[in-house]
Amino acid sequence: MNKKAIGATLLISGTMLGAGMLALPLISAGLGIYNAIILLTVLWAVMTYTGLMLLEVCLNYPTGTGFEEIAYDLFGKPGKWVIHLSLLLLLYALSCAYIAGASSIYKSDLTDYFHISVPSHIIAIIFTLIIATIVFISTKAVDMANRVLFSTNIVIFFTLVITIIPFIHGRFLANINDSSKYAFAAIPVFITAFGFHGSVPSMVKYIGRENPKTLRNIFIAGGLIPLVVYIVWEITMLGSLPRFGNHSFQYIAQHGSNVGVMLQQMQIFIQEKSIIYLIGAFSSIAMFTSYLCVSLGLFDSLASTFKHGNNTKDRLITAVLCYLPPLVFTLVYPNGFVPALGAAAIFLTILAILFPVLALRKLRGKQHQIEYNVVTNNIALFVVGLIGLQVIINQILTLNNAVPIFN
Repeated sequence: MNKKAIGATLLISGTMLGAGMLALPLISAGLGIYNAIILLTVLWAVMTYTGLMLLEVCLNYPTGTGFEEIAYDLFGKPGKWVIHLSLLLLLYALSCAYIAGASSIYKSDLTDYFHISVPSHIIAIIFTLIIATIVFISTKAVDMANRVLFSTNIVIFFTLVITIIPFIHGRFLANINDSSKYAFAAIPVFITAFGFHGSVPSMVKYIGRENPKTLRNIFIAGGLIPLVVYIVWEITMLGSLPRFGNHSFQYIAQHGSNVGVMLQQMQIFIQEKSIIYLIGAFSSIAMFTSYLCVSLGLFDSLASTFKHGNNTKDRLITAVLCYLPPLVFTLVYPNGFVPALGAAAIFLTILAILFPVLALRKLRGKQHQIEYNVVTNNIALFVVGLIGLQVIINQILTLNNAVPIFN
């Protein structure tokens, strides 16, 4: 790979690595580490496969063509609006998750490190206002803040992994209490950890349509890096805290699967304060950068939808539409981090699994140019489509408490 391809690979990885990984140990506790690793690997393969399907679809349209234009060409106006609404609802759901998660983490940080007690709703409002201010200023401000914080968090993560090894207990990772029945609730949240598909058109434009094999390698490698990071993170977190007991993942689940509660529970079993600080810092920065990037995408999408200009008045209106709904959700439902991520999975599944399958099938039914052909057939498309439908059904059942949930 040349430097440009390496940079593109890291961009794809960076798209996936974020605050969503904080939910992985919370949703994996009932599954156990072995089932979690198997499930993560299978879903990585599915999401990478649909990403390669999208690559073939995008290479059959002019460089820079977005999903809405492709959907309009293949499925008409209904297809265009389904894709557009799915994108907006995905970004709104992620916004809800990140504000809820941030208020939990920062409340825990202020209490544990500064001995200051601030209500969660006040933290949610302040956090949202800070993010909104940066986005309102300019995209350049977002880029600068994200670049510094994301780079810092990479260093923190590797430092954390090295220093926490002595505190990982094999008995916490033992599989005697593993249960695959919790996979139904875990799958939708795991799916959100591998969402890079919105970057496919941009990567085609950046790398060039004349390099399809390079693009293929970028998407595969770009997904492998997060998979390895997630597995290391799962071992680190699940190995540091017992599954059952007064201080355990069971306790966290009974208190709303709250990230802040998880950090507090970690302090009981890890007596080394520097490690607790590293976990808190990593979680706090991950939540900040994730919402910063997601809200920028939502801001721009809303501005485009409502034809808002770049003047101060229009940007203020867009900001209200962007930040008020998820903030209200968090104020009403403060423990909404994991449920909101699960809801996001419904819309991500439409965009990243069902759309690639349907678009590729429709495209191959027409005469199209063969710049890159992903290895597939109607049976494979049918199976992947069924997996997508199952993800949506799982999440609907989870929201209605109709599948086993670890508590």
